[in-house]
Amino acid sequence: MRLSGFARNKKFTKYYMLKHYLKIFAVLLIVSSCKIKQELKTQNLCATKYPILLVHGIGFRDDFPYPKYWSKIPKILTKQGAKVYLAHQDAFNSHAVNAVQIKNRIDEILEETGAEKINIIAHSKGGLESRYAISKLDMANKVASLTTLASPHRGSAMADTILAYLKRKKLLNWSLKKIRGYAKILGDKHPDVFLSSNELTIAYMKNFNKSVPDMPSVYYQSYGGLITENYPNWFVRIQYKLMAKAEGENDCIVSKHSYQWGNFRGVVKSNDDYGISHFDIVGMRFVSQASSFDANYFFIELVKDLKEKGF
Repeated sequence: MRLSGFARNKKFTKYYMLKHYLKIFAVLLIVSSCKIKQELKTQNLCATKYPILLVHGIGFRDDFPYPKYWSKIPKILTKQGAKVYLAHQDAFNSHAVNAVQIKNRIDEILEETGAEKINIIAHSKGGLESRYAISKLDMANKVASLTTLASPHRGSAMADTILAYLKRKKLLNWSLKKIRGYAKILGDKHPDVFLSSNELTIAYMKNFNKSVPDMPSVYYQSYGGLITENYPNWFVRIQYKLMAKAEGENDCIVSKHSYQWGNFRGVVKSNDDYGISHFDIVGMRFVSQASSFDANYFFIELVKDLKEKGF
């Protein structure tokens, strides 16, 4: 049925009005975005007193070309005035071995910058290795603060479950061999896959915490995330459910109880019902599916807070 001239004009008028308002809305969004970016561009929000050392977790290396463990976070912090360095420790090795590598890296940074101390921001297992370096390798006088993100300070039931399953199925030696090959591709010269995994178990970390005390001169703080059963990545959901049965609320790898250490700054929130996974908190989009959470802005606020605390 053909529309009358009046009906056609009315329809076209609505169409052009909608198109006009959409253009205005788009312009406002662009202007608002540019304003935010300009503000971030012109402020040294992250110009801390001491350099920042980012310490990665198990299974990856921060000097491997792809994927980038910290995504764009180092560049964004640098643009905001921070001096940012990466730890370059092994992907698969014991706390003790990796702590030595972190110690050596700290000494390199202090020599290069002339700074008296550094701030460490460590993710997952990197937080435990950093604690070891501070307490057992006499680095307390060279570290101003340690911020741990989703670090299993009291171990992880996930490590216990995986090791127990592999032993029961008689797949442990085969799995260790395969992962060792992967570790060498990443760049580990002498990976120790078993120790790096076993040292994340609940029993091991109980003894670790007794022998690795916090140092009074260092400021310790921690953050973590939580996800729900609505998380979009199916594999992450499976891990979450396994962890929930064993330890309650978790980020799919580490429980809320386990990642609290020092001054616990709280659970990092997202704007949806997915939550923030173990990987989302450091912007590892290639591993899981970050929701509305922006790791870049989280890190800006984190380092800005360190700056305001005098670190």
